[in-house]
Amino acid sequence: MIAPDSFARDRILAAAAALLRTPRDEELKLDEIARGADTDLETIAYFFDTSVQLKAEAQMLNYFEMIEPHHVVLARVEAAIAGRDRESFWSSIEENMVLAWSSGRVGEKWGLIQLLQDVWKDPFSQSHFRELLDIQFQRWIDVIADAQELGWIDREIDAKSMIAIFWSASVGQVITADSSVLDLSPQASRDFLMRIVRGSRTEDSAVL
Repeated sequence: MIAPDSFARDRILAAAAALLRTPRDEELKLDEIARGADTDLETIAYFFDTSVQLKAEAQMLNYFEMIEPHHVVLARVEAAIAGRDRESFWSSIEENMVLAWSSGRVGEKWGLIQLLQDVWKDPFSQSHFRELLDIQFQRWIDVIADAQELGWIDREIDAKSMIAIFWSASVGQVITADSSVLDLSPQASRDFLMRIVRGSRTEDSAVL
């Protein structure tokens, strides 16, 4: 077989990711992906050993597309730290909280639990996914540590625990998304968490 063009793999993943975002009652079929990518089954087999691998990589694409806005906000948080801009730091933190507690709702539509399960079924994708997440986790841990050095966050707060709890809770909200008892808006979740992290909201507070 002649090697496919260099963009065929990206088209296949994009087509699979788009189909996986569409609610469906049946299993994703390779011929659907081939049509969406304007290619054939032979080309799909050239790039992907199994359908499990293809689905896992496509779901990774979906996940990181979903959280791309968080990366933009994180860059602003890091810039606020570098520029010693306390007001921008907190406004960006609050924006990220709203995004995080909104993305779970978006993830509900995309099937966030299924998405993560699909990634975990392929060992290589799972390992790569963990590595990418760890990069993001470390950046946030560094941000918290820097803010503590500046006196913006209580030094007694454990950065790793804070990040772990926040990410786990925001992703796990898919479980409570349809609850009539625990139905909270992203803004309400943000305000609750900010009171824990920042303490007093006054400008003169030493413990933020």
